[in-house]
Amino acid sequence: MIIKKIEEWYTSKRVTDITTIIGNTGYGKTYCAGKLEELYMEKKWPLVIIDNKGIHFVIRAEYDELVIVGGDRADYNLEQIDELLPLLLEHDINFLLDVSELPEIDQADYVEGFFEYMYEWHKENRKPKNYVIEECDMFIGQTGSPKGVRNMIIKCITKGRMDGFGFTLLSQRYRMIDKTPLGQTKNYIVFNMKWPLDLSTLMKLIGEDVSSKVRRLRVGQCLIMNDEGFDKYNVGKKKSPDEAVTPEVGVELIDIEIKPLSEKIRKLLERD
Repeated sequence: MIIKKIEEWYTSKRVTDITTIIGNTGYGKTYCAGKLEELYMEKKWPLVIIDNKGIHFVIRAEYDELVIVGGDRADYNLEQIDELLPLLLEHDINFLLDVSELPEIDQADYVEGFFEYMYEWHKENRKPKNYVIEECDMFIGQTGSPKGVRNMIIKCITKGRMDGFGFTLLSQRYRMIDKTPLGQTKNYIVFNMKWPLDLSTLMKLIGEDVSSKVRRLRVGQCLIMNDEGFDKYNVGKKKSPDEAVTPEVGVELIDIEIKPLSEKIRKLLERD
């Protein structure tokens, strides 16, 4: 069986799709999201990353036109979002919201307020934009996620596609995500999973038992399933480093250097 490359499948028409990436830790789901983020930067497609783990900043090791808001690699802090957001949107600038340093309840409040703003912006402007949400179950979980942020993101997912909303949702388990976003998902990108309950949920979602195929997936391999059928894909190597690597005994962690923000973009954002 010839394994295809994920960039052959992910075209511009996926920008406003709902895509869910699921898999056990260590098999490549966050790496896959990073690969797709690089594709967005190279193709100049509109992208926003919501990062509650503080790991997606690594894309700036290669792409200096993505603005980082929040986190320890920030170009601007989270409190500046009210002034920044109109300029980021006016100039179609891709950006990362790193909320990882906030307490979890504050992360939820911040993300809820952000999507309230974006819901109205999309209604008015009807422009396409994809939102990558790391560990999305923190915000749209079946249990545990605050009601306000969960309802707001679900509103964007269920009512916002015609206005340009697209989502890429990451989680370790299907059963951790609210059923409504799962039901709205068009594309399932599945990495190795072994938990029977998650495999049975996947079977219900796609109408076919692919458990044996999913269990045999190697690191960096995935099944992509949608209305067109399903195929096996290789994520391939991304250009930026991998911050999500698990620390190992005797292996020194490398401090990842990122590029300074593009001077052109800084001038646009700091104009008087």
